[in-house]
Amino acid sequence: MATTDLKSDYLFEMMKLHLASDAGKYEGGKPDATFSFKDNDFVKVATGKMNTQMAFMRGAMKIKGSLSAAQKFTPDIFPKPAKM
Repeated sequence: MATTDLKSDYLFEMMKLHLASDAGKYEGGKPDATFSFKDNDFVKVATGKMNTQMAFMRGAMKIKGSLSAAQKFTPDIFPKPAKM
């Protein structure tokens, strides 16, 4: 197994734990935008294997709410992986 696969698996496990704990629940009123993914598509976007714009165009990522707010914050949520 490649090192990147191990990092991706670890990242995915950490995200599942975070989401399962309800630690990131938003309590400040109505959010500007929400993102919806299937598990596999989320991992692809989070690990940089799928571009966020391409995910949206293919229907792999769905945005509910303000599209302009989602576009504004997408680079902060899903930063591009560093090239080494």
